[in-house]
Amino acid sequence: MSASKKWADVSTELIKDPNNFKLWQRLIESAEYNDKQGISKSTPWDKLEILRTSYHKFLERYPYCYRYWVRLAEWEFKLGEDAAKAIEVFQRGLQHLRCCIELWHEYLKFRVDTISDDVEQVLAIFEEARRSIGNHFYSYEFYSLYLGFLDTYATEKNQFKRKYYILLRIVLEVPMYHYEYFYRKWFELIRDIADPRIVSDQELKYIVSERDWQRGERNKLVMQLKKTFTDAYTAAQNRVYELYHFERQFKRQYHDVRIISRQQLDAWLEYFDFLELKNYPVSVIEMNYNRYLYICANYPQAWTKFADYYIFHQRYNSARQVLIRGWKYLGNDEVLIKLIDVEIFLKQFLRARDLITNYLQYTISVPIAIYEKLLNVEHIVDARDEHLLALFKEIIQETQNDWFFNVLTYYAIDREKKVAFLKEMDEFKGHKYYDMAVAMFS
Repeated sequence: MSASKKWADVSTELIKDPNNFKLWQRLIESAEYNDKQGISKSTPWDKLEILRTSYHKFLERYPYCYRYWVRLAEWEFKLGEDAAKAIEVFQRGLQHLRCCIELWHEYLKFRVDTISDDVEQVLAIFEEARRSIGNHFYSYEFYSLYLGFLDTYATEKNQFKRKYYILLRIVLEVPMYHYEYFYRKWFELIRDIADPRIVSDQELKYIVSERDWQRGERNKLVMQLKKTFTDAYTAAQNRVYELYHFERQFKRQYHDVRIISRQQLDAWLEYFDFLELKNYPVSVIEMNYNRYLYICANYPQAWTKFADYYIFHQRYNSARQVLIRGWKYLGNDEVLIKLIDVEIFLKQFLRARDLITNYLQYTISVPIAIYEKLLNVEHIVDARDEHLLALFKEIIQETQNDWFFNVLTYYAIDREKKVAFLKEMDEFKGHKYYDMAVAMFS
């Protein structure tokens, strides 16, 4: 590929500083800038590949930056006028950002804007989105888009009108920031029920059950519905205010590498405690944990906190998947140790050992806790005294850390073998934990 000078310069800087987020941003900008020539359909193939490669490499490293998935999808559509490639980009992004309402909204807008004869397919995507982000506190734009789609493409055959009324009724149950907008639409609909020229008998069946409708005249039905949903409005208002107490503390609703205040991080933890205390559905709690991850992905405690939620509810495989994602993204030993603990609990000892040995193979500065986990796992896999003492010797010589003589006292190894081992390692005489171990076994 023939790279522009600016792009080549930034690439060289990135080799020296691969964790510099601003450099990654500049890499994409330089690919788009293309030495003042910009990017268009007529741009040579090799320059287009540089643009794509820049985005792909960026998103491999920062998959939670939803705006870049959107920008890449827009480029693919602009350069090829082929919705398929753009759709593929959106779908790849949603594999990482399943509960990202911003990415879903952009994807759905794109599908509606490029719709042809795939109306039913787009409906299925809206429903898929609703399962993922339908309980989001800021789901107003999503539901507005969904209702608009149903209203626009409604025919007698596809029953979208019926789906429209059902969805509008469902939305009333969602505690969201702009709840009043949907209640206004519902109360307008209730008002219109009185006039059969506006709401036909067929449409009325979609709004209320036929049994309720047959009990009396339309005017009486309007009064009943007004009372019922006035009470529902008050209940919804109270729930929204409760959630808003927490939501207003979250100043950032997207992923960024900048530091998040301690107050916001603590507010998230208080939010989860509140949701569980109030017995919110599991789907709501999981969706908000995913929001928390996207926003706080650079913080190891975000991954371990989500895993702890699953562990508490005995959903160990789900905890494992969260920690695997966190380990791949952060490469943080705190997340790795938590993952190893889960594997040990699930009796996946060889998998736990593989995680540790792979880490040791590619890491220069290894935390003591990782070595302690290795000893723990090896003791389970092969409890022979000789095997453990050989491992202790290797670790102590590798780390030159006498703390492991203290760890040695935790294991039920034959006393005489321990004494012989300590004599063999007498080069550490005078070190605190070596002398303590000698005193214990002498």
